[in-house]
Amino acid sequence: MEEREVLKRLGFKEEKELASIEQLQDYNISYAEDDENYFNLSDKDGKKPEKIIESFLQYHRYLLPVFHYAYGRVTITGWRAWLENEVVYFHKGARHDKSWIQKRYETRENMSKHDESKDDSTNGTTVTHVDSIMSSGGKKSYPIDAGHVLAKLTNLTPLISDYLGSNQNSDNINTYPQFKNANEKDKITDHDYGQLHFERKALDNLPCYYEAEAIIRDWNDVVPIGTRIRMIDAINFKERFHVFIPNIVHEEFSPDSILNKTTAEQYRAFFKGGDLNSLKWKKADTPKNK
Repeated sequence: MEEREVLKRLGFKEEKELASIEQLQDYNISYAEDDENYFNLSDKDGKKPEKIIESFLQYHRYLLPVFHYAYGRVTITGWRAWLENEVVYFHKGARHDKSWIQKRYETRENMSKHDESKDDSTNGTTVTHVDSIMSSGGKKSYPIDAGHVLAKLTNLTPLISDYLGSNQNSDNINTYPQFKNANEKDKITDHDYGQLHFERKALDNLPCYYEAEAIIRDWNDVVPIGTRIRMIDAINFKERFHVFIPNIVHEEFSPDSILNKTTAEQYRAFFKGGDLNSLKWKKADTPKNK
């Protein structure tokens, strides 16, 4: 997909808008060759990989949070991790209160159950919100997953809940509404890369230092615009990749699909509010029904 189309599906008109996001301001950004649906990142300050690893290892932990402070609250956006073939760790198995984000999902689901059962006859769409999709673990009617920031492919996800303590819920700190293409694609032959491709590359190069962070355009947005992932080989201190994976649908839509006419402003409304009706999404536009 051409860069211009990727940016539009993220709600941007120009690359400089993407580069201005707070979480990406420290990086140089360039679109991948061969229109591969992701962006390469590099540190503007020329930070050396060995220094990144050194700063992590001084805490003597397998897992550390990436967090930002905005609007009077700390938001955990991702995780820094040390991945090995075998990690001797015993999960505490503590019970946890529901997080604020899980409570929001359930509140939204209860409010929208009545609306979701009705079709809007004016445009043929079904009223739905990503909070309802997340609360139910994903709905087959729409190509959206409860995507993980730090993948379950690693054996460190139990550490998240133990690290956060009793007033958080690990599944919801580490998941967000993610289009299936952005989450699951791993097709090298057609240059269609999603998060799974890079997760597998990391697991094929253990031991390694690994970063995964959800990128949010505005701290009040409901849906992140993608995931930033960095992997450094722990043997030779070489950075294997540092990428931003846009949270978009990769497929071309059918010729009669209204999504072909969707504007950057309409995509922006989706990330801001989380309502698929912002995109006038029809079930006929899902990959399953093509």
